[in-house]
Amino acid sequence: MIKQFLKIKPHLFFWIFFYIFLFVLVLNNSYSYLDPDLGWHLRVGEEISLSGQVPSDNLYNYTYTGSWVDHEWLANLWLYRAYSAWGYQVVSAFFALLVIAILVLLNIRTQRRWQLVPPSLIVALQTLGVMAALPSLGVRLQEFGLVFLFIILLIMEAYERRRDWRLPALLPVVFYFWASLHASFLLGLFLLVAWLMVKATGGWLRRTRFRAWLSDDEISSRDLAIFSIGAAAALIATLLTPYRLELYAFLGGYSDNFYQMHIREWLSQHIFPLQYWQLFYMAIAASLAGLYLYQVRLRRAKISLWDFFLLLLFLFLAWRSRRHFPLFLIATFPFLISAGNVLFLETTNCPVRSWPRWLKAYILVALILISSSLLLQSRLTADPFRSHCQSYPCGAADFLESKPEYAKKRLFNDYGWGGYLIWRLPDRQLFIDGRLPQAEFGGHTFLEEYYEFYKEGADIAAKLDEHDIGLVLITAQDRPVSLRAWEKFFFQISEEELVPQNYLRDYLESADWTVVYADETAKIYARSK
Repeated sequence: MIKQFLKIKPHLFFWIFFYIFLFVLVLNNSYSYLDPDLGWHLRVGEEISLSGQVPSDNLYNYTYTGSWVDHEWLANLWLYRAYSAWGYQVVSAFFALLVIAILVLLNIRTQRRWQLVPPSLIVALQTLGVMAALPSLGVRLQEFGLVFLFIILLIMEAYERRRDWRLPALLPVVFYFWASLHASFLLGLFLLVAWLMVKATGGWLRRTRFRAWLSDDEISSRDLAIFSIGAAAALIATLLTPYRLELYAFLGGYSDNFYQMHIREWLSQHIFPLQYWQLFYMAIAASLAGLYLYQVRLRRAKISLWDFFLLLLFLFLAWRSRRHFPLFLIATFPFLISAGNVLFLETTNCPVRSWPRWLKAYILVALILISSSLLLQSRLTADPFRSHCQSYPCGAADFLESKPEYAKKRLFNDYGWGGYLIWRLPDRQLFIDGRLPQAEFGGHTFLEEYYEFYKEGADIAAKLDEHDIGLVLITAQDRPVSLRAWEKFFFQISEEELVPQNYLRDYLESADWTVVYADETAKIYARSK
């Protein structure tokens, strides 16, 4: 094995250590926080593993007791079994490797499509992209969506080049598993339809004066029809999953956008706290697109309608919700490479193999040192539910486990702690967790019902009585939002404005409720009567 390693071409060492660096960066990020939904993903996976069936009854809330659809049932099952068999460290490494594998394949795909592309452009975009995507990376099931997005984009590109009917025949298999792993398959179905429409539009434009500006290959009506059959089969395949039509009925509830304004990862890019790495990357993408269009207008370049459509679509999605930024990174990478290559770097290509030895040695040593430093800083924990007690109610959960007299009291819990508590307190039903924010409840969504307890002027006593709540577990203090001095000056905003007043805590402190547990993270209030 050592001899084979030594036979690797010298320039490949750069790419090996570059992706080791990105892997360690993503892995370090994975250990830096705990996904709020990890607990319920594991608990539902355990339920599926023990019962041999996908869940249908909501066993985890005393409020919403109707049926529910687990659109990630296969991912939850795999996650639970992997976590149980190999532990959190292996699971974390697996999800980090998923991201790196996609980046490596994007690199290979890019260098095959544009053989003169400078490695500096790939390195810059992938490093900036990963830095920007870190808030959405980690042990997150949405990473399966990245994998399947990349797969269908590869299928589309290969079909356009080869016109092989076997490529669309793969779509039903891909979408069956995608629909069983993550709800982002809906975006995939949309892209299938969009690809057909863009290619049909391109065929029409080729009969006009715009044909000189297009780089897309012309696709015949027969080839489009074959792809249409594959797309229709993909849709049918999603209906063969265990939930069948119920899957679409459940996901249709996400048309309400209340959760997009109250769950941090769903917030738009213009809402504080701002994600500057993402905004910077998106600004670069928009600038490259504008300059590239100018080159197209001057007839110095040609444009791919499909790649440009992907840029516009995912730029919109990433702006609307920062959760979508990793999708934007994957879907638009080829277009940004082509634009940057044409605009600035096509005549200054400098492949890794031609770099001077001192530069290669310097970069390799730097990558090794940075990767080692990040790895040493990583909190390589085997039990994430005991390692993030500054953010989650570890002590409060221990307290409730040790107090059987509180077992029958209904517990109102912080929304962000629902998934954690489902794993830590499996015998206790909760008020809410992250599975059903959009579900209809009391004339509005379940998440809106939760926020009724925090609304200014709300009759909090009546709401507590309505749900017969005997215990309240909430944060001990408001989570601060730190602003830089220039942000306060430029945006004319203060930190106090970004932290809403906690009317529920104010009421509990002044009403007939008693603090039965408190630490720096959480407080538990109990009715005094």
